[in-house]
Amino acid sequence: MNARIEDAKPPGRRPRVSGKVVARVLARILLVVAGLSTVVAGFGWFLDTFHAVDAYRSAPQCGTAAAAPGAPCVLRETGRVTARSTSTSDDSVSYHLSVARETAPDGSFSVGKAFYDDARVGTTVDLTIWNGRVVEVSWHGHRAPTRDIPALAALKLAGLIGAASAVLVHGLAWPRLGAAAVAPAAGFVIAVSAFLGSVMLFAAQWPMIITLGVPVLGWLFVIVIGTSIAHEI
Repeated sequence: MNARIEDAKPPGRRPRVSGKVVARVLARILLVVAGLSTVVAGFGWFLDTFHAVDAYRSAPQCGTAAAAPGAPCVLRETGRVTARSTSTSDDSVSYHLSVARETAPDGSFSVGKAFYDDARVGTTVDLTIWNGRVVEVSWHGHRAPTRDIPALAALKLAGLIGAASAVLVHGLAWPRLGAAAVAPAAGFVIAVSAFLGSVMLFAAQWPMIITLGVPVLGWLFVIVIGTSIAHEI
């Protein structure tokens, strides 16, 4: 009886978790959550800006019952083609029509080749006015959008997503020594890509699966590669 009592071992004790370990884990979680949530907000801002570029397409025409007082609406005007010109850059040809407007100074608009070939001097074309500027020239099935690309918004957007991505990579790779070196580089690559990609996508107005899918996949690729490199250093 006594032998059994002597042989018995006290129950094992769980190792104590130091305060430094807890603080490190919490800091890492905070970095990941802050970075990821900011990136998601950035992509939401990107979509809002993307839709705003072509918002005139779904806006009601001014002076109709659908246009609420004080709400944004589109105006329709006509203009007369007064001149035609072309310009060449890097072996590509751009086509331009000068149009005399009814209520504003004349303007020059870039059009496609088919539009250029069909619209002669003296042709009356249709103009769509949004927020005081011509956003589209059309005539007999030809359409030439004149989008106002928000380059400043794209720059701010790129800076936000790039900085947030750097924080995210740092949180995913920390406490590896490579985290501090790789995270800013990954953020810079993402920021540059986000700016150039945003400007291109704002102008192209491709379907949503491409507009959102391509940037998200590219962002994930850089995040995974950056985190992997940081872990290897």
